[in-house]
Amino acid sequence: KEFVNKVLGPTDDITRFEYMQKTNKENGPALVGVEVQSRQDYHLLVQRLHEFQIQFTELNKNDTLFGYLV
Repeated sequence: KEFVNKVLGPTDDITRFEYMQKTNKENGPALVGVEVQSRQDYHLLVQRLHEFQIQFTELNKNDTLFGYLV
């Protein structure tokens, strides 16, 4: 809930959401695809991820991981 309510911007859109585990859905790992409208929105999203101390990996910067998960 915190991710949707506080981290996503008003025009950000979740395109994919998969829990990696069946337990602890509030704090467990998840694969989340987010579509933003502009490059600036992307930078603001990353800034909020850091602000709320959410650990994340940008899949588009890791070809092997991107190919495996997406």
